[in-house]
Amino acid sequence: MTGDVEHLTCKEFVEVLTDYLEDALDPAERADVERHIVICRGCSNYVEQMRSTIDLLGRMGDDAADGAHSEKLLGLFRAWRAGGAPT
Repeated sequence: MTGDVEHLTCKEFVEVLTDYLEDALDPAERADVERHIVICRGCSNYVEQMRSTIDLLGRMGDDAADGAHSEKLLGLFRAWRAGGAPT
């Protein structure tokens, strides 16, 4: 990643997102990522989706991952990936 905000691409943003969310970037890289979030609506939405996913997964108990739940989640994911409506 470059230190120039205008050169931080969405692809570069996605590549460092995990480090950003885990607070593992140096201050200059973190500032570049935060500027990108401000100017790029798509990446801003992506960050919020990732944070929501992390939050929800963190609230799930071990018992929530039983077979029935897993199959339902896999079915929803497969339908989404195929471009169909979830059932």
